[in-house]
Amino acid sequence: MKREIFKNPDLGPGEILKYFLLAAAIVAGALFCVCHSSCQLTSQGIQALGAEDSPKIVGVSVLNSKSVKIDFSKEVSGQTGLVSKLQEGQKASLDVIAQNPIQAKANSFGDGKSLLYIFDQSARLGERYQLFSQISDKRGNTLTFAIPFDGFNESVPLCKMIEVQAESRSAKNESAESPYVIIQALQDGNLFGIDLYCAQNKAVYQLPAVEVKAGDKIVLHLKHTAFPDACVSELESDLNLAKSGRAKAIWRDIYFDIGPKGISASNDALFLRNRNTGKLMDALTYYTVKNGKTTWNLGTEIQKAIDKGAWSGLASVEGAVQKTSSKVKPLVRAKAPKADVPSCKEDWTSSKESVY
Repeated sequence: MKREIFKNPDLGPGEILKYFLLAAAIVAGALFCVCHSSCQLTSQGIQALGAEDSPKIVGVSVLNSKSVKIDFSKEVSGQTGLVSKLQEGQKASLDVIAQNPIQAKANSFGDGKSLLYIFDQSARLGERYQLFSQISDKRGNTLTFAIPFDGFNESVPLCKMIEVQAESRSAKNESAESPYVIIQALQDGNLFGIDLYCAQNKAVYQLPAVEVKAGDKIVLHLKHTAFPDACVSELESDLNLAKSGRAKAIWRDIYFDIGPKGISASNDALFLRNRNTGKLMDALTYYTVKNGKTTWNLGTEIQKAIDKGAWSGLASVEGAVQKTSSKVKPLVRAKAPKADVPSCKEDWTSSKESVY
């Protein structure tokens, strides 16, 4: 896939100065009220600065390659924002100095509690950006924020989980295996913008920009093994690069390493979701019994999946899959997943008959 740099070749010195003056004005407004304000970084990576009575951000939706809708806790008004590309590993921040910023016009949306920001240029697929802006409510309370978002993917394929192994398997060679989740694409498309969310430890695995076909199986290795040189993600057409675990040439392998707190070996709720739209594609929740007890406590999380049609059953341990704790018996989806049918505990079983 060809990558393009997000820039405006037509910007002259005067236009650039204009954008930086706009940014300076917004920052100055934020600093003016800093003695009565608080700075907060949310789990979505949103950084916000505002007084206690200031509006709060309650939702963010990327609608297409040129617009983002932001929902607030009260009626607000705003005029402009700045969009800039984030470098690899860079987080959204009020302190980011925008390089070649792009102007975004704010338009009132719906009941006045939402603003639709429309960009002068399109955000590119596979790139990460931030939107920087300031808004106010009718009483004059202001909120300055920096929101991270991804270039819109117009072809996110529907994917479903078909196998989950939450435990590692140690070995003295490349057959060592990390926890993994196997997903199957039910449509052609690009995986960029899909998350695997593990609720117990609030771990998020962001899938890279990879073209897939309907029926493709993708193995998400959730940790590097003791042999990191064998953990090579297959992002292009060559499926012979991965050597760690039970990597196969007929399936695509993608490796992650986000630290020790990823998937839980005993109790978890897993969600495949579209990061831009918030849509849940699939869900799975499981538990184990130890000494006659279980610590499953994910009812609130799985209720969200039930409400969004990704899971059916009870939002309690009775509605979860009982997992036999084993390094050789993963959870396997016994029935082929269907696009319009939510997952449930009857679909899953602990089995030595891996689909891998």
